[in-house]
Amino acid sequence: MKTAFAIFMTIHGLIHLLGFLKAFQLADIKDFKRPISRQAGIFWMISFILVISAVNLYLAGNSYYIGLGFTAILISQVLIIGAWEDAKYGTIPNIIFAILLLLSFQ
Repeated sequence: MKTAFAIFMTIHGLIHLLGFLKAFQLADIKDFKRPISRQAGIFWMISFILVISAVNLYLAGNSYYIGLGFTAILISQVLIIGAWEDAKYGTIPNIIFAILLLLSFQ
């Protein structure tokens, strides 16, 4: 279960990189129909870093992954709402991530 969670969240984190790549025109992302500002692109990168950092803390057994994970979800969801037409399905992994973080409080 631990490995599956880590893989799932790593993939979700990597998807955040698409917003950064689109904003800085480092890749032609056909799935994003609307332009992404450079400022938003930086936040997509920050969200990626937070998700990956939370996964690494989780794998290391450090409980700080919970707070970092919730911060990542918050930023991610704000970005998703701002790009709803292109990114709405990112809400699903955010909900799953939040549930798993809430279960970690046991």
